Amino acid sequence: MSNLTLINNNVLKLVQETVKKFIDPKAEVLSIESKAINMGLQAVEVMRHSVLIKILDETSKLSIVSKHATRIERLVLTRLYSQKASVPFSLSYGSEVDERSLICLQDVDYQTDYKTINIRLLQKSEPSVLSHIHISNFGQKKELSWLPEVDSSHIEKMLYERWKPQWQAAKGNEQFRATFGEYIPLVEDVANTISEDIQYVIKDESSQTLIHNDLNPGNVLVHNNTDVIFIDWEEARYGSLFLDIPLRCGTSEQIEEYRGLLAANTMEFADNHFNQMYAIASRYLGLRYMSWNLGAWTNNSHAKDDLRKYLDMVVGTSLN
Repeated sequence: MSNLTLINNNVLKLVQETVKKFIDPKAEVLSIESKAINMGLQAVEVMRHSVLIKILDETSKLSIVSKHATRIERLVLTRLYSQKASVPFSLSYGSEVDERSLICLQDVDYQTDYKTINIRLLQKSEPSVLSHIHISNFGQKKELSWLPEVDSSHIEKMLYERWKPQWQAAKGNEQFRATFGEYIPLVEDVANTISEDIQYVIKDESSQTLIHNDLNPGNVLVHNNTDVIFIDWEEARYGSLFLDIPLRCGTSEQIEEYRGLLAANTMEFADNHFNQMYAIASRYLGLRYMSWNLGAWTNNSHAKDDLRKYLDMVVGTSLN
């Protein structure tokens, strides 16, 4: 147990409490090996802790992740886990503290073999995972008053601070123009009207709930090779569920499944209304999420594929 003294006492205490709460109250932490893992856009250090535990006379290993999370993420994770949503278990101190605070989370996919998972089966489960969260928190604006709302300033920040500089740089690249030139006028037509169009989605009172608001592929993990788990809730907002749907329900089959689950819980949308809101949200999300790919696609085949996917979301069709 000597190496326990090498890590921050706050981390040690929180790891021990997390193990006792979510693994077994009789569990004893014998040792912890910690290392830093990747940081996201927020540049928050994330640590992975390999924890050796003892329960009665048996020892085993598990993995716990820690980081300094925002109050919003801490509260959202606690709420969603209590609703049996597909999110990591988590434990933190001082849930009401406004600044970032230490949180320990389930390391969802440390034993997942992404080379052998059934992608199609997992994609079929995503509408269920997403709809459960939306249904459980639908129309809860008063109860969720601590959540920031999606508003025009949030949308404009995504478009003009994240997307536009990258887009302007890409347009000046000869290779980009040669490969994706046919998209350029179509994307710019959408960009010219999206701030106005997205107001229909923002103000759609019939679809307001707790939304993840950042369901890019990096925030969708697989647990035990079978279960889809949504992580990283820093961008969570109270807003239209249409701002989540296109990134996780991109096929007609997924959309039909998602709508059916909502309808079974008295959340029905007329076809024309659903299609209009989905199309506008898809155009906006395509712009927002192509940003990183615009700078990475020449050196990364996955980034190139994703860039085309996001461009197609913006224009509403594939130009292949």
